[in-house]
Amino acid sequence: MPLAREEPSFPNELTPASAEPVPNELLHLWTLLTQRERWSSLVVVPAQPGTSGLATGRAIVAVGNQYRQRPLRLIDAEGLRPGAAPRLVHDLRSSVEQGGMSVICIDSVITNPVGLEVALAAERALLCVPLDSTHFSAARHTLEMIGKARFLGSVTLRQGDRSAQ
Repeated sequence: MPLAREEPSFPNELTPASAEPVPNELLHLWTLLTQRERWSSLVVVPAQPGTSGLATGRAIVAVGNQYRQRPLRLIDAEGLRPGAAPRLVHDLRSSVEQGGMSVICIDSVITNPVGLEVALAAERALLCVPLDSTHFSAARHTLEMIGKARFLGSVTLRQGDRSAQ
């Protein structure tokens, strides 16, 4: 029996696209993210300023929604303004307490430190690393700010479209 779709409770909660066949690399990523360790909230973090992890977040949610009974939430928290993080963190914790699973995409914590509060509230993190343009000092600084132990791993992004690879 299909579950009724919940109304978004956070203004930037995105509705995933309809189910399409899952590419093998995304299925592999989903398996790695869920088999390594249980989590209810995952923050997708760019390794450097000017990079977006939103395409990666969308891909994770699209795959996850095909393999879970309850839908995953995708929250676009890129461009989060000062003062908005506490509300998002409260919403995230409430969802987790009710058995929900969320993927939250934030800006680089180097250029928008407001996202750091969200990153630290999430149970786990995934680092998005653009190919051919990563400043490794920025990636290292991001890992240090959020805490290396929170990261389940990283994905590479193709130059140009910044989608998960």
